Amino acid sequence: MRDDIAAFARIAGVAPGAGSALPWGASRTAFGLELPADYRAFVDAFGAGTVGSRLTLSTPWPLHDAEAGITGLRAMLDEAAEIGSLLRDLREEFPALFPYAFHPEPGGLLGWAGGVGGEQCFWLTEDPDPDAWPVVVWDKADWRRYDMGMVALLIRALTKADPFLSDLVAPERGRPLWNPRG
Repeated sequence: MRDDIAAFARIAGVAPGAGSALPWGASRTAFGLELPADYRAFVDAFGAGTVGSRLTLSTPWPLHDAEAGITGLRAMLDEAAEIGSLLRDLREEFPALFPYAFHPEPGGLLGWAGGVGGEQCFWLTEDPDPDAWPVVVWDKADWRRYDMGMVALLIRALTKADPFLSDLVAPERGRPLWNPRG
């Protein structure tokens, strides 16, 4: 198991699932997009769900299309494209407030989570290596770039190492830090 996945499990007080890995390689071929390894490992270990009480991960749904032999990325990518379209419209109206390109624009932000207050987490896809994609968080017109992967960012948020991120996940005392979608 990856160290970052084990660290998240320890902090969140959950055990990674014992399921098998999704067919990410076939999905890369089918959709023309590879996602970061930490994200794929997280989804393989925990599935879909919400971090803290606010931040819901965008995950393939259904997780696996057994008939096609691929991970169900279409809905996730369609949602990311829809969010990108809305943000591009806002960028046209308020260019100074939206300094990024958005999926499917080349090098654009690709969403991987959303919060109950409209917050969004993205990968900045400028590098051809998805494992080098930094995370960008948008909350209340404030953009923050984090040169780390998704799982490292979630750990940073849950350990309250960054107040901005802690507010993003809003962990509540006595409530689970990971809430799987059932």
